[in-house]
Amino acid sequence: MSGFIALRDVSYGSHERQRFDLFIPEDPKNTTGFILFIHGGGWHDGDKSIHHKDTEYFNKLGYISATMNYRFVSDELSVFDELDDITSALVQIKKTCGEYGHNMEDVILSGGSAGGHLSLMYAYTRKDGSPITPVAVCPYCPPVDFSKPDFLMGLSEEFDDWKYGLISHCCGYTVTKGTFMNEAQQRALKRVSPCAYVSSECVPTAVFYGRYDELIPSEHTEEFIGLLKNIGVENEVLCYENSGHTLDKDPEVAKQSRCIISEYAEKYL
Repeated sequence: MSGFIALRDVSYGSHERQRFDLFIPEDPKNTTGFILFIHGGGWHDGDKSIHHKDTEYFNKLGYISATMNYRFVSDELSVFDELDDITSALVQIKKTCGEYGHNMEDVILSGGSAGGHLSLMYAYTRKDGSPITPVAVCPYCPPVDFSKPDFLMGLSEEFDDWKYGLISHCCGYTVTKGTFMNEAQQRALKRVSPCAYVSSECVPTAVFYGRYDELIPSEHTEEFIGLLKNIGVENEVLCYENSGHTLDKDPEVAKQSRCIISEYAEKYL
């Protein structure tokens, strides 16, 4: 990419998934901030390359950008391990940028679906200890409340057995159809729900979602935005009125979402 140094598959840990792609200006004087994209894929699939078009877009505006892989949830690893990976990636990103003359202090987090969820969770729960401080978060189609009975039901109105296994891996606690509403399981599900961490201390938040999301009921997103508004957190919300979870039916709205992220970057970075 002209004017930028592309560093691909940089390691930030010993696991094969602990890699990021980083794009930085050749001239440190051109640095105007840093945006990190976290891919989706249900916390157990996906790849950082899906956000290369996003990194290219924001590179052209003069921002350092990166997109990262992370370890997948399993019987041994939960969402909290994935959040640890974000911290480890940011440590290495800050070190690498420093080697090229960039002193990285602040970051805007973004990502889609599971990546949007991880972006929110990190910005809301790990901000104070982060090696690069989140100053805003801009997720696409993020799951925001694991504890609702209709979570991951979307328009299908069905909750298949595999989904219980997935959310059990995410929260690190066994959840079944028969135990979903039990107190212990509800506590575990709330611990991985961004809505449970909404407070006046939350960073500015812009959320983009599809009206016909087949996985996450749009009502969840609207209730989440309501929580932010009620408590006075600066927020933006943009609905893709013709799209489902992949947000592929509203190209003009997609342009608007990038403009909102750009506005947040100009204001907070």
